[in-house]
Amino acid sequence: MSTMRRPMTLLATGTVLAASLVALQIPLTHWVDSKPKLHQLTYLPSGDYLRMASLGYREMVADVLWLQAIQVMGERKLSAEEGHWLYDAVDRITTLDPKFVRAYEAGSHALCILVVMPEESNRLLEKGIQHNPLEWKLPFLLGINYYFELADDEKAAEAMAKAARLPGAPDGIARLAAKLFVSAKSPQQAVELLAKVYEETSDENVRKALEVRLKESLVERDIQILEQVISRYQAMYSRRPERLENVVEQGLLQELPKEPFGGHYLYEPETGAVRSSEVTERMRITARRRGQYQ
Repeated sequence: MSTMRRPMTLLATGTVLAASLVALQIPLTHWVDSKPKLHQLTYLPSGDYLRMASLGYREMVADVLWLQAIQVMGERKLSAEEGHWLYDAVDRITTLDPKFVRAYEAGSHALCILVVMPEESNRLLEKGIQHNPLEWKLPFLLGINYYFELADDEKAAEAMAKAARLPGAPDGIARLAAKLFVSAKSPQQAVELLAKVYEETSDENVRKALEVRLKESLVERDIQILEQVISRYQAMYSRRPERLENVVEQGLLQELPKEPFGGHYLYEPETGAVRSSEVTERMRITARRRGQYQ
């Protein structure tokens, strides 16, 4: 009896699945002749309803809906309203299949390229990170958004640092995260990140590159510390110190930092500027952001 029921059960399941897919497709195709493609996405039910209606075939249903969504992503530009529809569609797809990493990646790209919606893009990426904690590309893209779209160096650095610690992440991400920490006035975090990655890396060529970047981060940290105590000295005495040793003599600094490349720190009392004798350029992010392209 059980052997006879099994084919019938499989047939019934397949029939219900097919019916479910057809039902889900109807809202997407019913208006195809009278409305733009993206407007079809407004007829999708909620992600939770789709999970229930898909009868255990969530990934398959997500694939069907994804085929509809990627047609939308082929559009040149989207209005803000259309962008919200796109976000809702990708959100539903990733609720059906939370491990659908490609949907998070492509959806987040589209929300920043086809329409300027970085907050929604980040929301998708954060959802993806929650469900796929070992995928380094998701926090990397989140960091890109924070830097280029929202001009938030600190959050960009934190996201990049998270990506740098994940399996398979390119070594260059750690160096980029370090630069972002410096740009966010947090060079000590850059030092700590690079030191950790350096310790965990066995490739000698990579270690050499990381060592240089680590020393550059130390230089930037030291310069910022010296600039801060020089400003405090000036506030106390209404003049800049004549030499760096003055800040130690007045108890503003326990001792002068040692230049990590073996050189020394040069000080110009006329301007208050501090620089390393061994580093020609300070560690900075120089890429232009979205608002600077005009």
